[in-house]
Amino acid sequence: MYGRLSSLLLGLWLAQAFMSGQAIADHRPGNIAVMAGTWALTGQYVKAGRGYNEARNLYLEQLNARGGLLGHKVEIKIFDDKSNRRTSIELYEKIITEDTADIILGPLASHIADAVANVMERYKRPFIALGAVSPTIFQRGRKYVFRPISVVSHDYQKGALLLAKQAGVSRIAVIGAENQFSRQVSMGAVGWAKKLGLEVVLLENFRAANTDFTDLIKRIGASGAEAVFMNGLYSDSIQQIRHLQEQNIDLTVLSSAMGATTPEFTTDLGSLAEFVLGFSQWLPNPEQKFQGVRDFIESYQKKYGGLPTYRAARAYAAMQVLEAATKRAGSFDPKKLRDALSSIKVETVMGPWEVDDTGFMSTEPTIIQIQGGRRVIVWPPNLAEAKFLPMPKWKDRIRK
Repeated sequence: MYGRLSSLLLGLWLAQAFMSGQAIADHRPGNIAVMAGTWALTGQYVKAGRGYNEARNLYLEQLNARGGLLGHKVEIKIFDDKSNRRTSIELYEKIITEDTADIILGPLASHIADAVANVMERYKRPFIALGAVSPTIFQRGRKYVFRPISVVSHDYQKGALLLAKQAGVSRIAVIGAENQFSRQVSMGAVGWAKKLGLEVVLLENFRAANTDFTDLIKRIGASGAEAVFMNGLYSDSIQQIRHLQEQNIDLTVLSSAMGATTPEFTTDLGSLAEFVLGFSQWLPNPEQKFQGVRDFIESYQKKYGGLPTYRAARAYAAMQVLEAATKRAGSFDPKKLRDALSSIKVETVMGPWEVDDTGFMSTEPTIIQIQGGRRVIVWPPNLAEAKFLPMPKWKDRIRK
């Protein structure tokens, strides 16, 4: 009887702790503080999510080597949401009510983060929506969701469209997948096209997990588009570019929002990757005057054998913010942490992080182009490492 009563009282205390924001790190064996969240370890977003976890784990090692957080050694627990919104929601419920995480880590993909944000509002748990770029997430009056250092999705293709205009393009095609992120990138591209006086001759979304783009590419060819702006997943871009070459559809500009900056892009496409434009928010240049950027690049390369992508930098920067905010709060109390995230300014490897009263912030995009197998910045002009090169005809490239 006494044992059952003790268990009941403990359960009631834990429930009260979650709802009141009391941290439980002091009561966990080994004095461990836990950061936990879900991620696309499998499913359609797995390749887009690569690099995030590596950077978080690197930061975790460095954080614990410095003594941890508020006197606690820190552990990270990541659960596979299988790129599925419903699975992610269920896992976050468990993370909060059963796994008793002290700090919540956000999921990948805007539509998943949008749904998870509702769970965080209910439990009053702040989180940085690490993989989310959709601005609508921050336009719903929420108080516990914060944006990482990121370009707003509507601006992903901004620089590529400006380059197309400068190259004399007048007719464009915009294609994307049937998901929240892709639709917003496409709508942003259409908006910028109108501002620049470019005619959108084809605007089309394709269903997720599509692997045969033969008919779509035929419609692009029939439209007379001189430039194509791809806003789907990495695997979509790979197939679409191959189809463009196979159908001998020549373009002046080809921009893949999510393709060209992925490390495997040049390996998977070989010479077909040449001249393709891509969006990036950060490149591994140790000369950037950002907090800890040189050490981050060198330590990441030493641990993983390659240079970090902007996705890895975004994850590392988010960890810098969480550490600084937790120290500002002086505890793991969710309300104090939320207040710290709302008011703090942090210098990170991607530049300064500071949000408005909706938890939102945004930076300018960078456009890279594959030239000689390398990614070089071609826009904006003040950061450009090389001149933008229009795409030659496929037949001329094959002869080279």
